[in-house]
Amino acid sequence: MLEEKLREAALADGQTREQMIRELASHPDDILSLLIHSLQFGPKGGTERIATEVICAIGYPHNKSAIPVFINRIGDLNAPCRKEAIQALLAMDADVIVPSLIQILLDRGQHVQYWGEAANGICAMLADDKTHRRFVVPCGPVIAYLLSQQPLARDADLDCNYLLDVLQKIGKQCAVYALPVLIEVAQREETSELAMQARKLIASFDTSLLDFYQYVR
Repeated sequence: MLEEKLREAALADGQTREQMIRELASHPDDILSLLIHSLQFGPKGGTERIATEVICAIGYPHNKSAIPVFINRIGDLNAPCRKEAIQALLAMDADVIVPSLIQILLDRGQHVQYWGEAANGICAMLADDKTHRRFVVPCGPVIAYLLSQQPLARDADLDCNYLLDVLQKIGKQCAVYALPVLIEVAQREETSELAMQARKLIASFDTSLLDFYQYVR
């Protein structure tokens, strides 16, 4: 029944689609768990985006039980409903979302399948211009820690450029904890794109701080 309504909404014109989404979202107690189940286990046929839009329309805090499945979607750069999942998460409170992001970033593949891809997706969201800094800044120390871990280079799925993109967005505010890591990355990666990105970020920091590292740069 729900899948039929979702498919109908997916094929409807814009105005009818919005009306159907609002109607479905008006019954959160009856439908939210079904929508989450549909995203997790339902057939893949173009209904994921509609299901995500309905959950988003339900609104926070009523839809907070969908946070894990939304984060799962943003971890997949090719997920058809990734954009909608990001919009839903960014409409929530940062102090609710950030702990879950940090948990996944620190997992290092212990429990999260395809962890490298998940980290790429999370960092891509954090580095996006539309993402408010209140979601980004608290993740900075974790990103710096991950960059300091040389074994990460062996994770074929992880793109460390995404990690640096987050620090670049944080900017000078991350210098006090990220500078040693960035120097190490620049030295370790030598002439790679990652090293050049690290050096560019280092150069943007205040010279008063850089002077303390003059013998190791």
